[in-house]
Parts: sequence; structure tokens; C-alpha cells
Amino acid sequence: MTDTLIPEGFRKLDITDDFVGLIGPLWFKAEGETLRVGLPLEPRHGNPMGWAHGGLLVTLADMVMGTGSGHATGIRWPHPTVSLSTEFVRGARLGQWLEGTARIARRTLNFCFCSCDLVCGGEVVLVASGVFKVPDVDKIPEAMRAKVMGRWGD
Repeated sequence: MTDTLIPEGFRKLDITDDFVGLIGPLWFKAEGETLRVGLPLEPRHGNPMGWAHGGLLVTLADMVMGTGSGHATGIRWPHPTVSLSTEFVRGARLGQWLEGTARIARRTLNFCFCSCDLVCGGEVVLVASGVFKVPDVDKIPEAMRAKVMGRWGD
């Protein structure tokens, strides 16, 4: 059932994060400068009231902005969260597609300043903003560097 919720052109996001693996897989679609990230909401994502759990929404927003930062910098390596702010707007219904796109407001040598809206069923369900640390390429294991350089979808 959940496969039918994944929009055309989305591919599995290849990350090795055990925690995110508990909620995923996540899916992405690169569109030039932007990266859309989402997932189909399954019963396992729900709270006791039958809506997507708030912790899931915050986790997805964090991943949207972190991977969006990696897309913007061309370094597909974790961009650690320095700060994260979220506001819940409404509930996200299970059985629907949930996605967001990072908006990079400002990028410096060391940080990406981002925001995103998570959208479910055509409605904004969460707004978020955050600051993400740009990784030092020299600290990425040498054997991994060539593999992680470039934008998602390259």
C-alpha cells in the first residue's frame, strides 16, 4: 500500500543512519538546487490518536534540512544540527505522503541556515528552521570522500 503513496520520480535516500532507518526509508527527488524529501505515513508512524507522531514530524524536518544542506553544499555527508525550531500547524494523517523541501536562507563556510514546511495532503503540518554545520571535508574518511561529493541525484 505505501508504495502507491510514493510520488513518481522519488528514489530511496541512501543513508546509513540506524535511527532514521527505524522510520524510513526516506525518499528524495532532486530538482535542480532543491531536494524534496518525504515518506509515506504508515500505521507504525502513528500516535495513540491515529495521527503521525510529533517526534516523527520533527525528525523528518531535521532530515529535510540536513540533507538539503548537503545538497546545497555538494557534500553528501552528515551536516550536524546546531539548532532546530519547530511549530506544529495541524495533524498529519496516516496513509498519506508527507514531504518537505529545505530552503537555504544563508550559507557560510561553516553553516547552513535553513527552513522548511512539511506538507501532508496538500496542507502544511509543521514549519521548521535550523542551523546545520557544514562538515570539514578533510575529516571525512579518505576512502569515502569521492563517493560523498556532489549533489543528491548526481
